[in-house]
Amino acid sequence: MIELKLTECLRIKSRIGPQDKDIKGIAYDSRRVKKDFLFVAVRGLSVDGHDYIDDAISRGASAVVAEHAVELKRARKLAGQDEITVIEVSDSREALALISASFYGHPSKSLSLIGITGTNGKTTTSYITKSIIEAGGKTSGLLGTICYMTGSGITNAFNTTPESMDLQRYLSEMVNNQMDYAVIEVSSHALSLKRVEGCSFRTAAFTNFTHDHLDFHGTMDEYYRAKRRLFKYLSKDGSAVLNTDDPMIRPLAQKLNCNVITCGIEEGAMIRAENIRESGVRGAGFSMSFDVRTPEGRFEINSSLIGRFNVYNILMSIGIAYSLGVKENIIRDGIKHAKPVDGRFENIDEGQDYLCIVDYAHTEDALRKLIEEARFITEKRVITVFGCGGDRDRTKRPVMGGVATELSDLAVITSDNPRSEEPSEIIMDILRGVKKNNYTVQPVRDEAIREAISMAKEGDTVLIAGKGHENYQEVNGVRHHFSDKEIAREAINKRLKGHMPRNTKG
Repeated sequence: MIELKLTECLRIKSRIGPQDKDIKGIAYDSRRVKKDFLFVAVRGLSVDGHDYIDDAISRGASAVVAEHAVELKRARKLAGQDEITVIEVSDSREALALISASFYGHPSKSLSLIGITGTNGKTTTSYITKSIIEAGGKTSGLLGTICYMTGSGITNAFNTTPESMDLQRYLSEMVNNQMDYAVIEVSSHALSLKRVEGCSFRTAAFTNFTHDHLDFHGTMDEYYRAKRRLFKYLSKDGSAVLNTDDPMIRPLAQKLNCNVITCGIEEGAMIRAENIRESGVRGAGFSMSFDVRTPEGRFEINSSLIGRFNVYNILMSIGIAYSLGVKENIIRDGIKHAKPVDGRFENIDEGQDYLCIVDYAHTEDALRKLIEEARFITEKRVITVFGCGGDRDRTKRPVMGGVATELSDLAVITSDNPRSEEPSEIIMDILRGVKKNNYTVQPVRDEAIREAISMAKEGDTVLIAGKGHENYQEVNGVRHHFSDKEIAREAINKRLKGHMPRNTKG
């Protein structure tokens, strides 16, 4: 019944037509509409769903929800079908989320839902958290930047946080597959676009806050407000887990009206890391250990993940586990068995006498931390390959150029995903911020990777930053297969076999 079941939570401005329909499905893309579907017209960044109402009706939609009453009435008249139900709302994105939650039976209420937001660290924190949950004998789904795991297989991710209807469908699959928990990365875009409306989170975590996404949010204040919105969706007995070493996040500990768990390395955090130790032998892997203090005691953590940034990711996962009442021995076991995440400080080891690390770092803060960690484990030089994405925040480009040239011994500036922009224009933006004349420019990314590897000498580290797990490069709206890892392995092996001479200029 459309009125009683699906639209009871909506802020309805007007409605026309029957209100007692049996809706067979929901769609926000008119091409996916089938007979007796409800079509929700959503305004996107480049396409407006209101332009496709007629198409949705022609494909069998028996009900339409949209923000413009004039368009709805016109569509209904053109359709010549008095039985078409039209509902006008003030916010169709909010309506899509609430309708979807209702249609799929409010699946978040049948799961322990964990949401993780922050500029960096969401993916690794989510994987560590999942490993801890499963170490305790429970099952967990996961939705994030790399993939979606619902118990029905693994699907490559298109968005960090799926659109609201897809999100509710994935959560419903987890319920049907008898999952106990769901761990999801919640992006600032998703929060601004109300994709998690209708969700009820048991735990919400905020990893860190640094410069990013100003192309979408406009200002850092708006970006911050979007991130903070996650805590609006906490259940009545929910918990917030905060990295209080971050000065932007620290004040939330006093402002949020819920159970708050603070994490950090600095004094005052409820869950605190001490005595951080890293060790390893080149070619044999690295490891890290540290002591953790909690309100209940102290224990040691051992992990194959390394770097100060991963200390924070682990601490956030411990905080989440603490909020869920997970025992210390299970936390230790889950962290010990958590594997490095695809494209996150991933070592490409083909037996060469230098390190090659692929990482997703695509913000100033992430790039800085990546190079600093590489510097810590590198005997000699750090060579950094990086670019910046097209059609995204242009203000971070010169800043990243400054970080790369200031902290690296050599930098190779190249393309990332240029999208609709000219790579040369993106590179010019980067060059405006360079601090030293220790860089080369190679717009073709695969050639840039080969150039960096040809320059590497024994004891050096080559960093390939920006794309991480991605297996494509987007140029002029088309995604072409491209993997930093594949190119790096190929280049390293060619050089080992003598097919690629060492670049003596390096």
